[in-house]
Amino acid sequence: MILWKTCSVAVTLALYWGAKRISAKKAGLLFSPAILAPLGIVLLVLLFDLPFARYKEATSLFADMLDVVTVAFAIPLYRNWPILAANWRMIVGSLALGSLSAVLAGVVSTFFLGLGSEAAVSVIPRSITMPVAVNLSKALGGEPELTAAFVMLTSFAGVFLGPKIIKRMRLQHPLAVGLMYGMGAHALGMAKAFERGDVEGSSATLAVIAGAMITVVWAYVFFPVVQSWLL
Repeated sequence: MILWKTCSVAVTLALYWGAKRISAKKAGLLFSPAILAPLGIVLLVLLFDLPFARYKEATSLFADMLDVVTVAFAIPLYRNWPILAANWRMIVGSLALGSLSAVLAGVVSTFFLGLGSEAAVSVIPRSITMPVAVNLSKALGGEPELTAAFVMLTSFAGVFLGPKIIKRMRLQHPLAVGLMYGMGAHALGMAKAFERGDVEGSSATLAVIAGAMITVVWAYVFFPVVQSWLL
């Protein structure tokens, strides 16, 4: 068992390292480590007929580390807190509306696509960062793995569409850009926002944290409605 866990962790790290090398040479979303590394894991599991449940258990260390990484979000917030505090009304209002739109759009989409009640519940936390989304999905009775897939798809879409929306809408205010990336693309959006500037990255970080808390509130407000709607 120890050997299996060691090999699973080593292979995962090796795949991520290889994905980073490829990403450094090939720019673009499709060559991102967030896509290449999971794709490599899926291929290994399928090719060698490996038990995914055992692999997931062996690499649970990475999931546990997400909770620790989340705490580090406070650092850029501290650096730019005066700017963020001066605009708190706009920030809270924007995040509340964005979170509500994401929850309703996700549930309605799964309903009309006929994906079933489990998918409808699992998609509720798709607009927040992975550690919070997975735990919220468990609390609501959703499927955490399905929620993780929805979160990743949302994040990829946000990073891909973000620059196009900024250009089309002519967004220039750093707070607006950061909030859009943080609410729409989570951790990947934060990385993209920091590429544009420290204020953009800090506001994206705040969007990830505050947006998660607001989404938890929306989730429990609308969950009874969703349940009665799907029955």
